[in-house]
Amino acid sequence: MKKIILSITSIIFAGALVLGGTVATYNNKNVSSGNTFATGIIDLKIDNESYVTNEDGNLVYSPSTSWSLAPLAGHLFFNFLDLKPGDIGEDTISLHVNNNNAWVCMNINLTATPENGQPEPEVLVDATSGINDGELQNNLYFSFWADDGDNVYENGEKIFKQGLVKDIWDGKNWTVADSGKNIWGGTGPMLANTTKYIGKAWCFGNLSENPVNQDGQGKTGSNGPLVRGTGFMCEGKDVGNIVQSDGIKADVSFTVVQSRSNSGFLCAGGEPQEPPKHTSTLFSDNFNSCFKGKVFNKIDNAKWDQIGGVQGDDHGNPHGKVAALDAGTNQSGANHTEVLTTESISTTGYNNIVLKY
Repeated sequence: MKKIILSITSIIFAGALVLGGTVATYNNKNVSSGNTFATGIIDLKIDNESYVTNEDGNLVYSPSTSWSLAPLAGHLFFNFLDLKPGDIGEDTISLHVNNNNAWVCMNINLTATPENGQPEPEVLVDATSGINDGELQNNLYFSFWADDGDNVYENGEKIFKQGLVKDIWDGKNWTVADSGKNIWGGTGPMLANTTKYIGKAWCFGNLSENPVNQDGQGKTGSNGPLVRGTGFMCEGKDVGNIVQSDGIKADVSFTVVQSRSNSGFLCAGGEPQEPPKHTSTLFSDNFNSCFKGKVFNKIDNAKWDQIGGVQGDDHGNPHGKVAALDAGTNQSGANHTEVLTTESISTTGYNNIVLKY
């Protein structure tokens, strides 16, 4: 019995050897190696080229307010400590946003207006003496424009912000490029891997535009303001002693936001607004008639409607008169005058306000 069992075992084992020796194999291998995810970059870097008038009143390069491409931390756009009436300065900022299209906003926030004491000439004309009662912000005027990189305001270049420091350095975002406006023209964001320029000129006094002919060269290194001028003129004769020793301090910042998935982004916040579809004329009159000798020297707010017309005057005249003024008749005495007075006019609900007389 034992022999039979062993014999069967041997046969099964031998069969297994035969089966293994007759197998054929087919092979194929595909490899995808190095699969990677990486985030893109929204990294604004800025350089600045700055000029200012020197002690002789000549425009010179300002190394303390100029720098090559870098983040803003540690750099100053303005660091001028001995201003005199008629001084002028010019800077051109270049903006770089790496490899993603981006919306760009600019912000200047006035943080202090130091009086810095009062020398004798200022005391005679300045009744305020608090720490932040200085008046320089009332006499320093700025213009900002979309420049082509040469530090010169040229014909065809557009100013997008201008005014006295006290009026425009309010901490609110300015649009450089958002879904509603692009200061360099057209619409859309600042494109990736491009360089754009913002020019800014300031005057201690009255700034007036004197644009230079456009040379179409952009930045070349030899066509800047030392050769061609800034494109502005500064008159400082009306400044007066009230600003002696006064100062201002401000923070300058830029914000960039990726444009993809943010198609409605606005620097001022909120959603894009539809442009006005009509113009409302709130007050229109030729003062050429009265009604049976009666006049009403007033403006009637109730006669305005919301679509740009009016509903007739108090005497039933249908032609849209909302105010009348009696300028006298042939029988009126010499130098006869009348006065038209009104309470404050509410313009709530209207766009593109127009007053016609």
